[in-house]
Amino acid sequence: MISSIVQILLIILFWNSDCQIIPRIEECGLSCSQGIHCKSKPSSGIFNSFCHDAPATLSSTVLKSMKISTVMKCVQGSPCSLHLNIKGTLSLDENIRGLEICSLSLDTQQSQCTNVRFARKKSKMLNGKKVQVQFNCIEVNVAQHIYVTMKTVPNYCEVKLSQEYYVEAGKFDYKVDRTRKIISVNVSNFLRDQDYYVRLCHKWFTCEDAGAFAVIKGKESLKSVSLKYSQLLPCLCIEGWLAIPDARRIQLCPFENGKYCVLWDNIVYNPVTQTLAWEPACPVLVMVNLCRLMKSNDHCEDIQNSSKNSPEKVRAMQI
Repeated sequence: MISSIVQILLIILFWNSDCQIIPRIEECGLSCSQGIHCKSKPSSGIFNSFCHDAPATLSSTVLKSMKISTVMKCVQGSPCSLHLNIKGTLSLDENIRGLEICSLSLDTQQSQCTNVRFARKKSKMLNGKKVQVQFNCIEVNVAQHIYVTMKTVPNYCEVKLSQEYYVEAGKFDYKVDRTRKIISVNVSNFLRDQDYYVRLCHKWFTCEDAGAFAVIKGKESLKSVSLKYSQLLPCLCIEGWLAIPDARRIQLCPFENGKYCVLWDNIVYNPVTQTLAWEPACPVLVMVNLCRLMKSNDHCEDIQNSSKNSPEKVRAMQI
């Protein structure tokens, strides 16, 4: 038997997956560290759109470390809403009166701006100290592509932070029943009044269907579905998205480390052409080496010039 004398060794590279957990808040607001009193008010962004040359004593790194995340504001009796949670660090300076935080939707070109002002006396006393500003009152929608900027007031040239951000929602928990070949998926952290789609897919260049998708109704208390699979593969992923147009999809690929996976079921030997072929069920980079299993000591000796790297189908000739 060809399977008893030839062994195929595979080195497989996998992908990383990302899954976001969305914290919940009951009210939005503005906060500043160092005990500094700060307040915010809506701004059109027009008056601070033109920049001025910064004073020679002002460092270009006076503003740094902007971080953006999503929070879900949930008030009892009302639908939940998504908000940007924006954090930035500013080194206090006598030439800076405050900050302007703006968000621009790259889908609709609509913008929202907020002016943040510091109490003058307290900020002068802490001149040079770093203060962290957090603002989470900009409401957004799922799947929005947002461009966020943070500027000083006055607006000094070369002193600005900017970042693009995608608004996402959803968190997966799963259990695998290998006997019944079922993956049970529980979805949390998405808007209660929206339906949610979940499916299994094989991740190639895109995620290709690996069965029918299921719908979780937003108004139902049960937020779980059961999905059947045929094989546990490294590229088998759980994909979910809100039932709205152009919703951004979230993927979790729990088997990418090879646990429970079967990749070498597709090895075929053709006795006519003496060809051994293996075609992966997932996109993997493989290193193949043929070896001859010795009956005397169960050691597999390498066959010279049989090593091969391939991202696709692998054939070994004249076995």
